[in-house]
Amino acid sequence: MQHKELRMRLAAVFHNQPTLRTLFYVLTDGLVVTFWHMRRSIHAFAWRRKGTVHVLDAGTGMGQYVHYLSLRHPNWNIYAVDSNPEEIWACNEYFHRKHFERVLFRTENVVEMQRKEVYDLILAVNVIEYIYSDVQAVSNLYNALKPGGQLILSVRSDKNFPLQPNLSNKLTTNQELVHRYNNFDLKKLLRDGGFKQYKARYSYGISGRISTFLGISVPNRLLRRHENYLYIFPVYFLFLYPIIIVLNAIDAYIGHSEGAEVVAVATKNMEAT
Repeated sequence: MQHKELRMRLAAVFHNQPTLRTLFYVLTDGLVVTFWHMRRSIHAFAWRRKGTVHVLDAGTGMGQYVHYLSLRHPNWNIYAVDSNPEEIWACNEYFHRKHFERVLFRTENVVEMQRKEVYDLILAVNVIEYIYSDVQAVSNLYNALKPGGQLILSVRSDKNFPLQPNLSNKLTTNQELVHRYNNFDLKKLLRDGGFKQYKARYSYGISGRISTFLGISVPNRLLRRHENYLYIFPVYFLFLYPIIIVLNAIDAYIGHSEGAEVVAVATKNMEAT
């Protein structure tokens, strides 16, 4: 199933169904390997930061990271952008209905973003590799960070491993993968974009790929056959969820020499202007 097909199917299921959308967010939190790596880096950032934090979620897609941040850090202000106005509308409606008052979704292109020193934290999950002008995009995100702010991003690696469907939208009209990165390539991209402090690690090692097959690929294939399979998922995940959680924790906290994605954390120098 193509990413766009999956997104359209999920959007149809969630339409006017906030309870199902909430369930999707909860399942994503545990099932998606990337979420474990992002959460690990977000925890490290939050441990050092107190008080109100201004966040940009670049390429928010269905808003899964915004949901997590809103629950975990209700005093943070979150601005989420994406290229799909329909999903932006759906996210705004859901979060307004749930009374998340520090969240705002808008349609915006990161390549054209001209903000300067606005955000303490920026998330970019499976977005940069879909943008032709990847250096320009990273440079714009660098400029949008306050001195001492952090960019946490995840991109596809140059390893051709099977991977979960991408639930984040692209920030340009291009829907095809145009870049793949290894650890060195991603660090060079961050350096070219203006960062001097950065570190990167592989995600989706063997354990992550097994958990993705069990938690994403199998349910995906069932949904492709018929949407009524959605109703057997509670029983399916009742048995497999603990196994998937263990596999994802192993992937997030044990290093890999290679993987299907690369996760990076880059910090803007305090003296930057």
